[in-house]
Amino acid sequence: MKKDKICMIFDMDGTLWDATQGVTDAYNAYLYQKKGWHNFLTHEDIVRITGLEIEEIANALFPQLEPQERLQLTKECMVYENQYLSIHGGTLYPHVEETLALLSQEHPLMIVTNADDGYVQAMFAAHAIGQYFLDFEMYGRTQLVKGENIRLIMKRNQIQKAVYIGDTKKDQEACVLANVPFIYASYGFGEVDHYDAKIDRFDELLSCIQSF
Repeated sequence: MKKDKICMIFDMDGTLWDATQGVTDAYNAYLYQKKGWHNFLTHEDIVRITGLEIEEIANALFPQLEPQERLQLTKECMVYENQYLSIHGGTLYPHVEETLALLSQEHPLMIVTNADDGYVQAMFAAHAIGQYFLDFEMYGRTQLVKGENIRLIMKRNQIQKAVYIGDTKKDQEACVLANVPFIYASYGFGEVDHYDAKIDRFDELLSCIQSF
């Protein structure tokens, strides 16, 4: 591992790809199959819950159900979603693959996401970018908030210096908890009020990382 180089830890949704249409299609297919609900969710519903933790998603999408039922249904939707995305994929942002290829020559690359276990693997199955990442961690696997997972993956890989690249307020807060610099991907889904650096396109990371 390039331990003398800064580790770059990535969020997924709004940073590496936009999978919201595929997630919408997958959720609606499963909800029709399971509940008979036809086109229950809109694309906007899925955009609004992007980046949230699983319990928050359950509460937002299915408030009419009892807490345990809404959580169970959300988890079932996510299993179906991962199967769907592993085949159909999402939309990688422009220049993601070639930029990751270049960055991985100089920096350890990793992923930390609030998604369920299987989500990162689904992206890797559909898009040829898994080869560039050394490790990844997910809320669905650890039940830890994003900041704790950033610290966990750094400890596991003996990383002393890292930055996190994300697009939401939760990403900003995670960086405060993990005590790592935050690079804000302004092209994503969220808005933030503080960041250490900002990129408007993914390939701007090539120059941006030089300042850390």
